[in-house]
This record gives sequence, structure tokens and C-alpha cells, in this order.
Amino acid sequence: MAVLFTNNAATNLASSITSGATSLTVTSGTGSLFPNPTNTDYFLVTLIGISGSPIEIVKCTSRSGDTLTIVRAQEGTTASAFNGGDKVELRITAGVMQSAAMSGVAGGAINENAQSITANYTISTGKNAMSVGPISISSGVTVTIPSSSKWVVL
Repeated sequence: MAVLFTNNAATNLASSITSGATSLTVTSGTGSLFPNPTNTDYFLVTLIGISGSPIEIVKCTSRSGDTLTIVRAQEGTTASAFNGGDKVELRITAGVMQSAAMSGVAGGAINENAQSITANYTISTGKNAMSVGPISISSGVTVTIPSSSKWVVL
């Protein structure tokens, strides 16, 4: 799973979305400004009302032309309704930066991981994973390990 980025990806909603929408459409021809996630890759998009409010971060798990499939209310934001013309921007977020900072504690000699898994997770095909325990997995949560991968808990 990788967080994808591209430079200068900014556009507007082609039409309104409700707070429960799981996809959005951007202005015609501007979807190509954004990455095209495959497998478990994704990118984060910030939605901003034309007046500056509301603001919501969503996870885009796939893109087909100008239509983005999204997971709402990321990084502590609230799922909100947005109007056609509202802003859609790929931005670096606090969560991404915190994750990047944690991946190289002490010059890369020490890496930290959480002690509990609270959301479904799939290890990327062809990749291995390692955690240092104890690790707890919340009820109903699944960790998927492809046949070509290994997960080691120390």
C-alpha cells in the first residue's frame, strides 16, 4: 500500500455530493491531474467549500476518468455535503507527514508501530510486513496476507 502524489492536482466538483456519497466527479478532463491508484494504493484529496467551509479529507481508492471513488471523513474530518464548483485538491496532510516522520525515527535505526489494528488491512502483493508485539486486532477486523507475502510479529 502506497500513498500516491502528483504535483498541482487541483480542480472543482462537477456536481454536488451528499455526506454519504462514495464517489465524486471533477470538472470534465481534469481527473487526469490525479494519480490512478491500483491494488491497495490510494491518494488523499481535500474537499473545500467555495466559502472555505466545510473542509473534508477523503481517501481516493480508484479513479476512472473524472470520477473518483472515495472513503469519507479521513484524519478526523467529518463527512459533509459539497456543491458543484467546490474545490478538490490533492494536498500533503498532517497524517501523511506524521507517518513519514515515524518511519525514520533515530535516523532510520528505530521504527515504531501501533499496538492495535483497528481497520482492515491488506499487505501489498509481493511485499512482506513486520510488527513488534504485542499486537491486538479489533473484533471484526481482518489482516489479509497474500500467498506471496509474509507477516512477522516479533
